[in-house]
Amino acid sequence: MTVQSHDQVSDRLLKAARALPVQRVSKLCVDGRNYYVKMAETHANWRWRLQKGDPLKAFEREKSLLTAFLARGAAVPKVLTQDEKRIVLADHGRPLHRFLIEGEAAQQGLHSAGQTLAELHRKGLAHGRPSLRDLCWDGARVTFLDLEAGAKLDANTHDKARDLLLLLHSALVFETDTQRAAEVILQAYRSQGEAQVWQKARELARKLGWLEALAAPVIWWHVIRDKKRSEFRALRKLRNLVLHESASLSK
Repeated sequence: MTVQSHDQVSDRLLKAARALPVQRVSKLCVDGRNYYVKMAETHANWRWRLQKGDPLKAFEREKSLLTAFLARGAAVPKVLTQDEKRIVLADHGRPLHRFLIEGEAAQQGLHSAGQTLAELHRKGLAHGRPSLRDLCWDGARVTFLDLEAGAKLDANTHDKARDLLLLLHSALVFETDTQRAAEVILQAYRSQGEAQVWQKARELARKLGWLEALAAPVIWWHVIRDKKRSEFRALRKLRNLVLHESASLSK
């Protein structure tokens, strides 16, 4: 059996990645191992470019953030190889939201998500937009993906509290009647997190009342249609959970 050098493996991965269709995220399988390839965004028109900025600059920032987060020991994927338009990352398991959608138990993964976010915050970092879609679980550890515009290397209490609320909200959107995903995440976070972040999260949650009122027509429509996953309906659940920890999330 021929043992390939690191450079040879990197070259093979990059060659395979370049053969993929251009899209933001693609799955890649080489020698029976799974990888993910991320590419710079392509904006369909100038409006999107004006709103989101230069996609290549944004991509370079994401690569730099991954390197900086890794240097702090954060639970983010290591870049195995890259060029100016793509990076190849190891497969770190399934996104946590898939477990909720498919009705599978993932209590250990959800607990790890809360603890890992607290750990990220203790290192002075903020993800910026954490969601169960952006957390992969391999049965042993959680890995944070997609460091975008909101990611911070010198995060303040507000940045961290916003992270916590966004992660809880993403769990409440997908939560079923029998699975209290957000409660598991919150309990795990509070067991490891900073007290001032929790207080700031409660402060921000109180201010979400106006947003819930503004979204009332949409919430009503989603109730009438019995929409199972609604970001707007999840606002009330989020406020109940954060402001009244023992409140029922079914209200």
